[in-house]
Amino acid sequence: MRPRFARSVFLRGALGIAVAGVGFAGTTRLPASDAAPAAGSSDGTAGSSDSASGSSTGSADPKWRALQDKLRGRVILPGDLGYPMAKEVFNTRFDDEMPTAVVQVADAADVATAFGFAAENDLEVAARAGGHSYAGVSTATGTLIVDVRRLRGVRVEGGQAVISPGHTLYEVYGELDRSGQSLPTGMCPSVGVAGLTLGGGFGFESRAHGLTCDRLTAATLVLPDGTITEVSATARPDLFWALRGGGSLFGIVTSLTFDTIPATAKDVVRLTFSGENADRVIGGWQEWLRGADREQWADVSLDADGEGGLRCWMQLVCPAGSADTVTAALIDAIGVAPADIDTRTLSHMDTVLYLAGGTPDQPRAAFTNGSDIVSELTPDTIGRVLEAVTRFSSVGGTGWVQINTLDGAIRDLSPTATAFPWRDHAAMVEWGAYEPIPHDAAMAWLSDAHATLAPDSVGAYVNYLEPGDPLSRYYGDNHTRLSELRNRVDPDNRVRSVLTS
Repeated sequence: MRPRFARSVFLRGALGIAVAGVGFAGTTRLPASDAAPAAGSSDGTAGSSDSASGSSTGSADPKWRALQDKLRGRVILPGDLGYPMAKEVFNTRFDDEMPTAVVQVADAADVATAFGFAAENDLEVAARAGGHSYAGVSTATGTLIVDVRRLRGVRVEGGQAVISPGHTLYEVYGELDRSGQSLPTGMCPSVGVAGLTLGGGFGFESRAHGLTCDRLTAATLVLPDGTITEVSATARPDLFWALRGGGSLFGIVTSLTFDTIPATAKDVVRLTFSGENADRVIGGWQEWLRGADREQWADVSLDADGEGGLRCWMQLVCPAGSADTVTAALIDAIGVAPADIDTRTLSHMDTVLYLAGGTPDQPRAAFTNGSDIVSELTPDTIGRVLEAVTRFSSVGGTGWVQINTLDGAIRDLSPTATAFPWRDHAAMVEWGAYEPIPHDAAMAWLSDAHATLAPDSVGAYVNYLEPGDPLSRYYGDNHTRLSELRNRVDPDNRVRSVLTS
C-alpha cells in the first residue's frame, strides 16, 4: 500500500488538470454502432440481454421498452446486469447514487430522443463521459444519465481536429500526437474532453495557448427541446459564447471542433522546497511569471503532512533544452534553494504521461475538492492560503492546495469574450482532500478555507464545482447573461445543475 503522501501525489497527478481519445490521425473512426465496446468492457457498458434491440433493459414497464425501441443505443435500468458499472464514476464517494436510468447513446438523434423522453416523464438529464464531475452530477439519484462514451472519433485536418465527446484527454493527446498536433488541456488522463472544454480547461500549455475552450471553434449541440444545432461564431453565436466556459447548462454536445497547436518535446522539472519557505516560493513564483516567456509554465503545490507541517513543491514545464536557464531564473526569483531538483527531457506524450502520475489508468478514489479565484497573490493572500492548509494539517488533515496561474494567453481574451470570466486575475487556488479523510471532515476544511480566503476570493472554477453555490460564484459578471440564456434554452431546467440561480 502506498504511503498517504505518495498516494495523495499520485492521485493529484490524475485529477489536477486533464483529457483523452483514440483513432488514426487524418481518418475518421468507426461509427459508434460499429465501435461499441464488447460485453463486459471496462467502460461500464454491459452486454446486451436483448440481441435484437441491443437493449440490456429487462423492465416490464412499457415506457422504457418504447424508449429502447426508438434508440440505436441502449437503456440500462436499476436491476439490469450492467447497471452497477454503467452508473459508476471516478469518485467512489458517489457509489451509492441511483440514477433512474443510463441511456448509452449511439448518435445525436439518440440524445434528442432521450431529452424527449425526459420531458414526457419530468426527469432531469445529465451527460456522462469521463465521469469526473466533482459534484457527482453524472451519476445523480433520480436523474436520467445520457452516456456519450460511445460517441467516438478523432479526425485531424490541417490545423483543426474534430473530436467526439466520448474520448478522454489521454486518448485525444495520443490521437493528435500522430499528426504532431495537440491541444492545451489538462493533466488528468481519464477526464472527458467535453466536460473539461465546456468548463474552461487549464494545463501546462495554457500560458502559451490559452484554455481548452479558447481553441474551440465549433460544436454540435443537442438542446433540451431535442433540437440538434450547429454552434460556432456565426451559427448560434450566443450558444457558442456560452459553451466556451459556461459548463454543461445548455444541452449535450455530440461533436467538438478545435484549432490545434504543435506537439513539442519538453523539459520537465520538479523542485521540492521546505514547507517553511512556502510563502517565499509562492511570492517568487509570481515574480518569475511576470518576466517568463509564455512557453514556460509552472504551478505550486502544498501538501499537509497531518502533523502541522507542509510540503512544498513545483512542476516546471518549458521547451526542450531550456531547463537549466529557466530553472535558474525561477530559483533566483524565489531566493531560496530547493531541497531537490529532478530534471528530464521528454517527448510530448511522455510529458503528458509523466504529469499524469506515470500512467493513463488512475485508480478510482474518494475525494473532495473546491477552489477560489484570487485577483492578486499579495503577501496577505499567500498568508491566508498557508494559514488554512496549516490549520488542517495541525488536526491530522492530509489535504493539499494547488495554485495555478491565470496569466499569459488566458488574458488575450477579455473577461466577456467567452463565458469563462477569470481573465484579469492572478491565480486559481484549488483545495483538495483524498481518502482516508472523511468527506464531512474535508467539507469542514473547505468551508474554513473559503472563509479564511474570503477577503481575497472573487469566485471559483466551474470544473471544480461545489453543490449549492450560486451561479455568480463561478461566472462573476457573466452570470446574468448565462442565466438569461439558460432560461431561454432550458425553461424547464431539464439539464441537471447543482447551482442556485
